[in-house]
Amino acid sequence: MDKPRVAIIGAGVTGLTAIKQCLVAELEPICFEQTDHTGGLWRYTEVTEENQNPHSSVYRSTVINTSKEHMTFSDFPIPEDWPTFLPHYKVAEYYDLYADKFNLWRHIRFNTTILNASMIPETKKWKIVSIKKGGEKEEEEFDYVMVCTGHHNVPRLPNYQGMKTFPGKQIHSHFYREPFAYAGKRVVVVGVGNSGMDMSVELSHYASQVYLVSRRGRLPWILPRRGPFGRPFDHSNSRFAGMLPGFIRNYIARLVISLTTGLPPKHLRPLYPFSAAHPSVKPEFLDRLSTGTIVVKPDILSLTTDGSVSFVDNTIVDNIDVIFYCTGYNNEVRFMDTEIINGGDIVRKNFDEGEYRENITWLYKFMFPPRWSNIAFLGFIQQIGAIMPMCELQARYVTALIKGKISPLPSSEEMDKRIMAYHTRNRKRFYEAARHTMEIEMMPYCDTIARDIGCYPTLTKVLWKYGFGIWRRVLFGVPTPMQFRLLGPDAWPDAAKWIYIYNKG
Repeated sequence: MDKPRVAIIGAGVTGLTAIKQCLVAELEPICFEQTDHTGGLWRYTEVTEENQNPHSSVYRSTVINTSKEHMTFSDFPIPEDWPTFLPHYKVAEYYDLYADKFNLWRHIRFNTTILNASMIPETKKWKIVSIKKGGEKEEEEFDYVMVCTGHHNVPRLPNYQGMKTFPGKQIHSHFYREPFAYAGKRVVVVGVGNSGMDMSVELSHYASQVYLVSRRGRLPWILPRRGPFGRPFDHSNSRFAGMLPGFIRNYIARLVISLTTGLPPKHLRPLYPFSAAHPSVKPEFLDRLSTGTIVVKPDILSLTTDGSVSFVDNTIVDNIDVIFYCTGYNNEVRFMDTEIINGGDIVRKNFDEGEYRENITWLYKFMFPPRWSNIAFLGFIQQIGAIMPMCELQARYVTALIKGKISPLPSSEEMDKRIMAYHTRNRKRFYEAARHTMEIEMMPYCDTIARDIGCYPTLTKVLWKYGFGIWRRVLFGVPTPMQFRLLGPDAWPDAAKWIYIYNKG
């Protein structure tokens, strides 16, 4: 009997682990990658005349915000002697090593763009129309599709009055690479997410003045890379910590931030608790703020033809040379019907117009559209934590589903109900913003998927099989993904060893 054919779209982190898990499940994966390399967002690519809109958005100085112990694949550890926080080129190198280890290269069609993906109603198979660079269109049928393109593809811009006639440069952060060209310039950076905080700090060393625009007039919670005693801050996000009541976790987080990074001035401090928004990791920011090289401003009211920018507090700054929009991305998959991912009528009926509705994904378990069969979206999440372990578990779940090793998906009505329940909870916890439509914590999400697969590290079973040392590290130690290789299907013999190694500090 022929193996089920699976189309995997994208060869970034999600696509690579999807290929690997398909091979483990004895499926036939064919991965389509529009560039000539793996790595997705993490492969540094210059913006050039020939390549004006590269897929990658990392700038030359980008360093990942999660520690290697937190972000590693569960059965392919990041080498012990590598830095704790990897620069972009080490992340891309790690992906290549992963592809080498599991012989993934031969399953990837590079320089191949997907033009259209549509379900064939009669067979529930998928027709994929692709074109190779310099070649002709090709149509193929697949039993299943995994969309692994992520949600950082289509830059989202605000709509300020005067944008069309403003004389200075206006650039989305997707196209920023280096600060040197902006030496001596007066710069406005819009947005206080990770990109906005990163870029404002970097530019402040070269520009004559940086104005950072927070549309709510406040800064996010600013985390240190390292917490008390020099340990990476995300190492404290243990399984035990996740069991604590939210108000205790918020209190501890605020205390640790106060003792390490420090809090911003009172008028700029966030008005919401730590757990109510996506934090930022940029401990250097407050140093630059205190020197005046960065000035925080509220939302923009308008731009003028003479290069001035006015703000909602009636202040004006003059002679602005460039505005960077660190305003995120639209949640689009351009090669298929948009209603597959955005929910269509059910979203229009249940959500008011606004940025939350515009950026919503209507996916059961953040993967499955209720009214389409044999397709999954992997990596369409805005995680608090590391993306790699989440995508890896998603790939394990989907391949187990295809093979019939786990329970089938519920009815479309039941999936709708559970998706709605998520958004109801989500809107109560997080303040309303486009990025929060997909916000989820890493460990609770991973645990949910792991229970379905059968690889959840049940503490009593871990204690019985591995003893007190591993039990203690699973409960109180670094939330390393090797926890999900201790028990159940595809358990890895070296998982316990690497849990020890990653908890040495």
